[in-house]
Amino acid sequence: MTRPNRDLDQAGHTLQSVIALNLTNALEHIARELSVLDGFPERGEQANVQATSELTSVERHADARYALTEARETLRDHKAQVLQSIRELNEYINVVMRMRQPRNVTKPKSNDGLCCAGQQGKEGAVEWGDPMCFRMADKVGMCSLHYQRWRKHCETKGIDRSRDFQPLR
Repeated sequence: MTRPNRDLDQAGHTLQSVIALNLTNALEHIARELSVLDGFPERGEQANVQATSELTSVERHADARYALTEARETLRDHKAQVLQSIRELNEYINVVMRMRQPRNVTKPKSNDGLCCAGQQGKEGAVEWGDPMCFRMADKVGMCSLHYQRWRKHCETKGIDRSRDFQPLR
């Protein structure tokens, strides 16, 4: 069995065990702090107008709310970027896994159980088949790739495939 990529395995563990917990705690902390910062001072301020560079408590609360809200949105953006990167990596991995197999395969001495032997005599084999396919046969004497091509060819041409089945072993 193939072992998972070590770097991604460690990153997944860190993401699950550390970052997920810390992100949840940080977002809850911000929510608690924002609920406390309602913009009103704890004791009533006097309505005196003063010319000073110091912030009033209402202004300090507004600055704190802005900083906390910005931090919350930044955390959410980073989380969305990580999830998007994971989705893109997974999509690209799937594309790579569907790429063509190398064509420099040597032909075995016997054709028994090979895809190229199973294609012979099938309807439209010239269109969908490959006489140089030396993969082992899975379904109806063909590899899964050529079986799907043959199935789609038959569906397009309206050919009955009900007699072509492989009994269970």
